Amino acid sequence: MSARPATPASARLGFGVVLVGAAMAFVAPGGGQPTAWGTLLAWHRGATTVPLILCSTPDANSAEPRPAAVVTVLQSEALHDMPGKRITTVLVHYGPRGMTPRHVHGGAVTAYILSGHVRSQLNDGPIGVFGPGEMFYEPVGTVHTISENPSFDEPAELLATFVHDEGAALTTLLK
Repeated sequence: MSARPATPASARLGFGVVLVGAAMAFVAPGGGQPTAWGTLLAWHRGATTVPLILCSTPDANSAEPRPAAVVTVLQSEALHDMPGKRITTVLVHYGPRGMTPRHVHGGAVTAYILSGHVRSQLNDGPIGVFGPGEMFYEPVGTVHTISENPSFDEPAELLATFVHDEGAALTTLLK
């Protein structure tokens, strides 16, 4: 296993926000059972607000919540040759059995699997399992029906690059 390079302070700050939010996502009001849907946070970088998604939902075969996918914004920049557009790159970490509920993105997305395996379904299309070095594309308006790590003991990570309108929510959870 190779060591990761040092993380810039801005990324560490964003990751800290994710960790605090992850803890909040598993606490129901009044200290009851974990919430079925998680928390949508915003990460601020200058005048830019980038949403971060944290979620937890019960497994179909159990009343226990599944682990949240943790999203870390790595970079977000204006596309100067395309006024009003941005390119944002995020790291999505799925712990074992980690998942994100059904959702849509506010722009086009390309996902590249870094490690582990990610099970994915777009709209009502076929379900695919993608491994390291494989990619998939989500056009604007696509419903990401399934997004999960199918492993019970190995984590998975993917790098997602969004091209989106300035100010658009990167991800919106659907019921």
